[in-house]
Amino acid sequence: MITISPAGPADLAAIMELERTGFDTGEQWSETGWRDELTGDGRTVLVAADDDQRLLGVITLRTTGEVADLHRIVVADDQRRQGIGGRLLEAGLAAVRALGVRSVLAEVRFDNEAAIELYQRNGFEQLGARTDYYGPGRHALILKRYDLDLEPGAAT
Repeated sequence: MITISPAGPADLAAIMELERTGFDTGEQWSETGWRDELTGDGRTVLVAADDDQRLLGVITLRTTGEVADLHRIVVADDQRRQGIGGRLLEAGLAAVRALGVRSVLAEVRFDNEAAIELYQRNGFEQLGARTDYYGPGRHALILKRYDLDLEPGAAT
């Protein structure tokens, strides 16, 4: 069984392992960057873990008023395409919705088809693009979920 719960500083080492295996060297966040995510104001960081408490994935969002920026979703290599990213995204959206967020922005590599599909299934639309965002020749799509407050069960 997979559980999703708030992350804390004790999860940093496992998150860094996910980061190292989940992204190319030039795209990896530093330990300091992740520590800032775990302790920063306005941050929502959730982890997915199995029954043995092995971290399988992490999501982090930053909330500013009614808008959240989805900073990162990372899923363990051997756990991809099993719904963990989707569960993390749904939990993250629910968590920021409870904070009053109405829309969410995300950047994704233009060639990351699995992530683009995940975002589209969850109501994100393409807003624009950023050239060389992830380095030369590695562009990003800018995606936005506009109507988070219209979700079933959302506060009215």
